[in-house]
Amino acid sequence: MINTARLFTEEKDYVKASIGRKGYDVSTIDELYEILSVVKETRKTLENMRRQRNLYQKDKSISVEEKREIRDEIARIENELIPLEERANELLYDIPNLPDDDAPDGLEESDNVVIEACDDYYKCKVDQPLPHWEVAKKLDILDIEMASKISGSKFSLFKGKGSKLIRALIHYCFSLHEDKYLEFLPPHMVSTRSLTYTGHLPKFAVDQFKCKDDDLWMIPTAEVPLTAAFSDTTFKAGELPMRGMGYTVAFRREAGGGGKDNRGLQRLHEFHKVELLKIVEPHQMEPEVQDLLKDCLTIIKALKLQYRIVDLCAGDMGDKYARCYDIEVFAPGVQRWLEVSSVGNFSDYQARRANIKYVDENGKKKVAYTLNGSGMATPRVWAAIVETYQQDDGSVVIPDVLVPYMGCSEITPTEKDNI
Repeated sequence: MINTARLFTEEKDYVKASIGRKGYDVSTIDELYEILSVVKETRKTLENMRRQRNLYQKDKSISVEEKREIRDEIARIENELIPLEERANELLYDIPNLPDDDAPDGLEESDNVVIEACDDYYKCKVDQPLPHWEVAKKLDILDIEMASKISGSKFSLFKGKGSKLIRALIHYCFSLHEDKYLEFLPPHMVSTRSLTYTGHLPKFAVDQFKCKDDDLWMIPTAEVPLTAAFSDTTFKAGELPMRGMGYTVAFRREAGGGGKDNRGLQRLHEFHKVELLKIVEPHQMEPEVQDLLKDCLTIIKALKLQYRIVDLCAGDMGDKYARCYDIEVFAPGVQRWLEVSSVGNFSDYQARRANIKYVDENGKKKVAYTLNGSGMATPRVWAAIVETYQQDDGSVVIPDVLVPYMGCSEITPTEKDNI
């Protein structure tokens, strides 16, 4: 049984009030409370009977029949306990993480709070900017039709300078953070257990891609393998925070996306991403999450894109988050704010599932906290750059910080790359 039972029994009223802020059906907590109470009493009975059985085994005056009877009774109780614990686990895995007390109230996107906005960076020079897919088609750097021919909808195929721009973004992100975060290149497929650690399973299986004949799933983010890498780990005193970054391809069904939001690179089944992850002690959480937010924002500022930071309300932040901040950039061609990073505090939600602990200064083992954020989600940043930096002649200026990685300062219509 996952290790959150005590909180849900001893602090039931607080838990109900807290997850109610996420719009969750709190009657589940009442059912869970009743089951855990029965499980607790049943375990006590079982422990007493096992002690009695051990005494019987040493006592030659106890008949074989009496020994068999207590052995059979223990087996019966153990069998009764199995479905109870399975149901308790089922309910526990369904319950979302408790939102931070300071997270904004509300259940809808409209209840989110913009806490920082900056629009004094590079402004698009075109009076009527085109969406990125039209600019890119004229420059022959993105071919959505060819991607569709290969794989179907919600895929991309970058070409020439368009592909190089993806690599430039990834390389630049790594160069910014290489002195602070340990770099990983993890597997792109993980087990059911690994996806369960991070809260993607069992509740959100419909959002994942699963391999048909194996216990393997395509990762939705590097957060999954990086968290799983430290499962069943106990950090020594003073070893935390652990800071890691991983580059992977991310795979998502994006089942809820539809309409105009699907055009171009706004919603994809597959895309390149750099993820930043931290494992911290609880008292380190607040300064480290603010530091993580700053790190994820650094590259957006360096690209001189218009951005805003949104503090998500309890009902819009998702099940696994205790607190979540979205970094959004403005894409003038589609006239929309595009989320390019979610910087999240998961408190002990993932670490309890994954059994990630640390030894405190007093030598006591405790459950760690996990944090993560997208250091670089390439498709939407790519789209925002192409739309923001487009010129009247159809060219796209390369942001200054990417020029060393691109080897050019602009992409022009006369420099089409054909395949």
